[in-house]
Amino acid sequence: MAVVEIPVIGQFWMFLISNCASVLCSIFVLYHLLFDRQLRHSLHNHVVLVLLIINFIIETTDIPWLIYYLKHGVNWLVTPFFCKTWKLLDIALYETISRLVAWAAIERHILVFHDRWLATKRKRFFLHYLPIILIIAYNIVLNVAIIYFLSCDRPLYPSVPYCYFYSCAYDSVAFSLFELATSGILNAFCIAVFSAGLLIRIVRQKLRAHQEVNWRKQRKMTIQLLSITLLFYIFFLPAVITGILTSIGFSSIYMDEFVVYAQFFSFYINFLLPFVCAGTLPDLKLKIENALKFWTWHKRINAVVPFANSTLQQRTRTSTRNTRISIRVQPNQTVRN
Repeated sequence: MAVVEIPVIGQFWMFLISNCASVLCSIFVLYHLLFDRQLRHSLHNHVVLVLLIINFIIETTDIPWLIYYLKHGVNWLVTPFFCKTWKLLDIALYETISRLVAWAAIERHILVFHDRWLATKRKRFFLHYLPIILIIAYNIVLNVAIIYFLSCDRPLYPSVPYCYFYSCAYDSVAFSLFELATSGILNAFCIAVFSAGLLIRIVRQKLRAHQEVNWRKQRKMTIQLLSITLLFYIFFLPAVITGILTSIGFSSIYMDEFVVYAQFFSFYINFLLPFVCAGTLPDLKLKIENALKFWTWHKRINAVVPFANSTLQQRTRTSTRNTRISIRVQPNQTVRN
């Protein structure tokens, strides 16, 4: 069985450093997307916002538990509920992210070339909000059903990630092929074709001198999508290709090693996604400078407050000491009538 040749301690530090940096970046981007009114109301940011929230859940649950395993060699807990929940988070949220990116590639064509389709609240609900809701609901409901209700009574292994748990549904060849086709091949196809198609349509439209083009608006949405698409090309597509080759019976020593490394580096979709999204924020340099100024100011305040508290305590002790001295002196004084 092929394994990642990187030492376990190296994998631990790679994941720990990458995840910590990614969590901080996620908080930074989510803060601006949620509290900046203009960014929050922009339709093209809604899918990105949902992606970052789901990715943040992965970075604070699934990945820390995996880091714990890399550090100690055993899982944090080995109970049926924990192992099933861990597997649910890994599969359901990862598939949700890939499907949302595929939908974003399709939706960008509507936002750029057919924005009148979203002119009313009713149209926005059916063409913009409903697909996002259905994608999230489908992945959660499907995986909850197959993991909690179709799970087999298998032994749980504390020294294997996810306790070596998987649903009985994957024993079915038909279901495994269905999952590969819908969550792997179809998503990869939509991401590749619709992203490339969007770029081609924009370039063709821009070259038509007689047609007025709002290139600034198109550029923001296009760069945002293509940045995320490039991330999936690098870390998602290899896993899909190896899945296809494995399903048709192709196997070799090199293929097994490639599968292991593809699965290992697929986590960098989660690590790098916040940074890719941060790169598309307007006035990014100014936002970073403001964040650093706030951090510096907060650090100074924390340094001043203990000093002020220590000074106040010193003054209080001095005042108390003087009061005690005066109390001791007063009984020796003679009171005159």
